[in-house]
Amino acid sequence: MTLKSKMHKKSAFTGRSIRGSDIGASSEDVGVPVRNVHDVGIPSVHILSKNDIENELSQIEKKFGMTSEQFYKAWREGRVHGHEAVKLGSYFEFYKDEYE
Repeated sequence: MTLKSKMHKKSAFTGRSIRGSDIGASSEDVGVPVRNVHDVGIPSVHILSKNDIENELSQIEKKFGMTSEQFYKAWREGRVHGHEAVKLGSYFEFYKDEYE
């Protein structure tokens, strides 16, 4: 059986003290400053370039068997579903807005 943390910190919402165990934090993490994401080993985020988006959009014909414009129209009408469809549809919208 684990013990409840006796360390207290102030709640940002109510202004009163709460225990670390009440917020689901371990006693080692309560009161510890937040570290930079690069210090804990999380890799930096890759920002997609125009070429990256064009490469992603070139997969539409292979995966769905239609041109980018046909795919986008089908996606907007709800005939194409799924995570990959949402990703490619969003890339297509961004590409049209930014580069054409």
